[in-house]
Amino acid sequence: MAQIILIQPLTGSWDEMSIRMPESLLAVASVPVAKGYDVQIIDQRCSRDFNSDIDAAVCENTIIFGITAITGEQIRHALEVTRLVKRRHPTVPVCWGGVHATLLPEQTIAHPMIDFVVVGDGENVFCELFERLRDGLCLDGLHGLLYKKDGEILSSAGRLEVKQNIKGGRYSVSRKDGMADVITDMDCLPPLPYHLLNMDNYSVFDTDDGTRSATLNTSRGCPHCCTFCVDPIINEGIWRGFSAERVLEKVNLLYDTYQVRMIYFQDDYFPGSKQRLLNILKGLEVYARKLLWGTLGIRADSLAALNNEELDLLYRSGCHSLEIGIETGSTRILNMLNKGETLDVMRSTNMRLARYAIKVKYTLIIGFPGETKSEVLETLNFAEELERVNPNAYCLIFNFLPIVNTPFFNEAVSNGFGAPKNLSDWEHMNFDTWMKHYQNWASPSMVAWLQAISFVSYFHNRNVRYKFSGSLLLHIAFICYQPVAAWRFRHRLFGWFIEMKVKNWIFAIKKLL
Repeated sequence: MAQIILIQPLTGSWDEMSIRMPESLLAVASVPVAKGYDVQIIDQRCSRDFNSDIDAAVCENTIIFGITAITGEQIRHALEVTRLVKRRHPTVPVCWGGVHATLLPEQTIAHPMIDFVVVGDGENVFCELFERLRDGLCLDGLHGLLYKKDGEILSSAGRLEVKQNIKGGRYSVSRKDGMADVITDMDCLPPLPYHLLNMDNYSVFDTDDGTRSATLNTSRGCPHCCTFCVDPIINEGIWRGFSAERVLEKVNLLYDTYQVRMIYFQDDYFPGSKQRLLNILKGLEVYARKLLWGTLGIRADSLAALNNEELDLLYRSGCHSLEIGIETGSTRILNMLNKGETLDVMRSTNMRLARYAIKVKYTLIIGFPGETKSEVLETLNFAEELERVNPNAYCLIFNFLPIVNTPFFNEAVSNGFGAPKNLSDWEHMNFDTWMKHYQNWASPSMVAWLQAISFVSYFHNRNVRYKFSGSLLLHIAFICYQPVAAWRFRHRLFGWFIEMKVKNWIFAIKKLL
């Protein structure tokens, strides 16, 4: 039983790959836990009897439910959870937070089942909201919050304003008065309360020896301003990170207390400064590769800035895998994306990384508004080149997804994208299927072609196999389909694509079992 109940809804199809720790909820829980309040996290992805778990957590002292959601399929699951708790415990208010609520706070709070919306960094705002509700205090002046009073929506959250003109490689993000302050001193935040979770429920991907793996965020934001990316909007173009010393403390806690032997740094931009990165690598080197790590957020130009000795240190520090956003093989599209990198820098970095036993995942995007078919093929050719030069590399290709407030979102709207007008209509907004559900600029045949390319890319390279090890069904599917996908990718044969129907049929059967 708890005063604060935080809920992680189902994610959707990604739950089949692996279940990662709900770090955003751990972060929100950290401040009230540090103050001695009773907090419980309920993860629907791990729950055997979700309804009973909710009922068991609620008591007469329960003040608030907190629910997080990202744009896409999780919106539907989060609304189902909200509906459930409202039906079973109607007197307990519901607060939404997370990326989607921050991007569209007014549209989110307009939903009749949602009582509060927290915008931006939620640790301090949510805890103060809880305290004011518990003590019966007025909510006026609580920055970073939207709420309802006597049927009226009130806001002290401010609003992000984005100027689309790009100057000097950046575009301007500003905020009106009332927006919650961005937390810049990350070291002041309390430790994450891992004791609220059953750590056995979570992994990034299966390790070779079956040891435990975990995610870890060491920073927020990114100093770059790619025109398709949400990060400059959410974080207002500000990068802020824990010091190298604090990062190593967090790593050591996971290693010693929870026997974690594989860490996935789930940052938008992991390095921060070069010196911070080198300090972290030197601290990780002491584990002598008994602790391995990978990262989501690193760029080719950041790695290009490392000399050969520093790249050797990268490997010795336990680097297992790197995920690098390449985005495109077309110079014209690359310039439109405001990446601030060149294809030659990416080529050079890939060649240098090929000397090490490090898995390198390159992510690319196709289907941008105005992108031609020949430019899509340039991206496929570039992906094939990277994989040929580096035997440890593999490329995953995603369909472009318009994200609210980014410059490319407005470009998508001007090219015919019909943006959803209410919260529930965002549930189909994911990489794989959005073009089939929303008005857009691509013909049905083009949509099918783009989706086939993306699907095939998940399977075409044997190096991707370890990503499918978390599910026996997916592991078997990968082994069986990989040669077919490799053949399709090599010969650019993306027509007569029955695989998507087979995949949908398999998942439909799995849900019934």
